[in-house]
Amino acid sequence: MFVLLSFPSSSAAGAPVAPCDLVARPSTKRGCLLFRSTVLLLASFLSTAALAQGSVGRVVPPADGAKVLGALSNDLVYTPVAPCRILNTSATAAGPIASGGMRSFVAINSSNFLGQGGSATNCGTLGLSATAVVVNVTAVAPSLAGAATLYPFDTPSPATASIQYAAGAVVSNEMVVQIRNPMASFDFTVATTAASNFQIDIVGYFAPPVATALQCVETVNTTTPGPGVVPGATRNELAPNCPTGYTQTTTNCTTSSWLMPIVFSKDGTCSARNNDSSNSFLSASRTCCRVPGR
Repeated sequence: MFVLLSFPSSSAAGAPVAPCDLVARPSTKRGCLLFRSTVLLLASFLSTAALAQGSVGRVVPPADGAKVLGALSNDLVYTPVAPCRILNTSATAAGPIASGGMRSFVAINSSNFLGQGGSATNCGTLGLSATAVVVNVTAVAPSLAGAATLYPFDTPSPATASIQYAAGAVVSNEMVVQIRNPMASFDFTVATTAASNFQIDIVGYFAPPVATALQCVETVNTTTPGPGVVPGATRNELAPNCPTGYTQTTTNCTTSSWLMPIVFSKDGTCSARNNDSSNSFLSASRTCCRVPGR
C-alpha cells in the first residue's frame, strides 16, 4: 500500500513555508498540530495494516520463556543417576588443563569414560537426548588462585565462573551444565584461568520427556451364573472395578449366542436380550489403563 501526501512548499504569498516550530511561531501552532496529528494517525493506520497483512499465514513464535511441549531447551525432565566419574584429568596423558587454557569432553552417550580418566562403564547415559547434565566438579591443586567455567561445547565462553579456587586448594561445586543437543563431537568445555586438574562426577541429567505407550490391563469377566439367560429375557452384568491407579477406557461385552445382541454398554455395565431359543450367557469386563510409572 502506498499513500502519496502532497504539501505546499510556499505560502499563498509565495514565501517559503517554514518548518513547524511551535515555540518560535505561535501563529502556526494550530496548523502544525493538525498536520502532526494527521501524520501520526496515518502512520498508526499504515503500521496496523502492515502487521495484519504480514501476519497472514505466519506462525507467531511464543513469547520469550514460554514453554513449548517437547522443546529441547525448556520442556525437560530431570533424571538422577548414581554418581559416576566421567572425568579425571590427572589420570589422562594430557594431564592438567593449562593456565588460560580450555579442553572439551563428553558427558553422555559414551560406552565408557576411560579416555577421560573416568569410569569403565557408561554411567547409565547411553541413548540419551539430554540438554543439560548435573555434575559435581572438583578443582584439584590449581597453580594459582582463579576460576574455571563449564559451558556447552563450541559456544562462546560466558563471563561467569562455575567454580572459584585458591592456589593448591581442592574445591568442589555442584552445577547444572548445558550440553549440545543435538549431539556434537563433544558435550561441554572446561576453561580455567590457572593450571589445574579437574574431576567431574555426573549425578543426573535433564532431557525432553519420552512418549510412552499406555499400560493397559483387562479385568476378569463377570458372567451370567447358573443356567444363563432364558429365551426372551434380558440381563445386566457389571464388570469388576479397575485396579487402583488405573482408569477405565473401554467396557467389553460378549454373549454366547449371535441371537443375544448387546443393547447397552457403558461404565462397566453390559445389557443384552436373549432372542435365541435356548439359554445364553452374558459377560462383562473393563479395559483399564494408566501412564507408565504413575
